[in-house]
Amino acid sequence: MVQIKEFRIVMPLSLEEYQIAQMYMVMKMQQQSTTGDEGVEVLQNKPFSDDEFGEGQYTSKVYHLQSKAPSWLTAFAPADALVMQEEAWNAYPKCRSGLCSYLQFNVLLG
Repeated sequence: MVQIKEFRIVMPLSLEEYQIAQMYMVMKMQQQSTTGDEGVEVLQNKPFSDDEFGEGQYTSKVYHLQSKAPSWLTAFAPADALVMQEEAWNAYPKCRSGLCSYLQFNVLLG
């Protein structure tokens, strides 16, 4: 017999306040990890409206990961292979995100 238990923690803020705090912390962490040519480059950040998701925020970002990759990978991978592009449609609590990477497509096609 399987027994399922659920625990709930009461938070001193509303769902809307939590959404704002979560978006702030994500942006703050990205800002702290970005230095010079490394880190996260935000191309677009704009509101969107969708029938399935409702109101939300669309972001298009480029991640420059050269210093985060292991040395054995940077030895043979071209510089643009360590760049990833992300598109995200965030309508909390629903989110759709897609990543595109040069290295990923070369491995699949090559």
